[in-house]
Amino acid sequence: HALCMHYVLNNAPMQDGDLILVDAGAEYAAYAADITRTFPVNGRFSEPQRDLYSAVLSVQEQMIRLCHADSGYSLNEIHRSASSVLATELRQIGFRATDRDIDRHLFPHHISHYLGLDVHDTIDMARSQRLRPNMVVTVEPGLYVPYNDRFPKAFQGIGIRIEDDVVVGQTEADIENLGTHAPKTVGDIEACMGR
Repeated sequence: HALCMHYVLNNAPMQDGDLILVDAGAEYAAYAADITRTFPVNGRFSEPQRDLYSAVLSVQEQMIRLCHADSGYSLNEIHRSASSVLATELRQIGFRATDRDIDRHLFPHHISHYLGLDVHDTIDMARSQRLRPNMVVTVEPGLYVPYNDRFPKAFQGIGIRIEDDVVVGQTEADIENLGTHAPKTVGDIEACMGR
């Protein structure tokens, strides 16, 4: 049910070959966290799942590197960069998606939100403002391939999101990813699932 942005019934049986997408908000000492991981029920990614997962992970890694004040970027600019990088990643695996396909169907949510005392904190702060050191933001690219023949059949029905919480640095070297201990590479996830 990952094609449904926030599937909350959580009552569908998990099948061999499915992916599980867990978007977990947590609180500790009055501060919030928000992390998402996607992993295979049977412990191994299929080839199409691996291709899409690798594309989303590549986008996330590149966008995290932009989360510093010296980049001069805002969250909106990082989102535009993410959409562009995602388009390039998808072309490499055989997609012919338009910008409209990406924005409306494949990646229909923003890459980020502010994080702090609440999971969606400081709603009065615009995503158009430049990043400043010590802001805490999420970086959460996603890819949701609908059952639609405009998209390659092997990828239809697959939904993937990867999310980490990031403390904005002054420079790229100062960025702190708070989610580094949660496995997220294909190899790390498969090794963890194999135990």
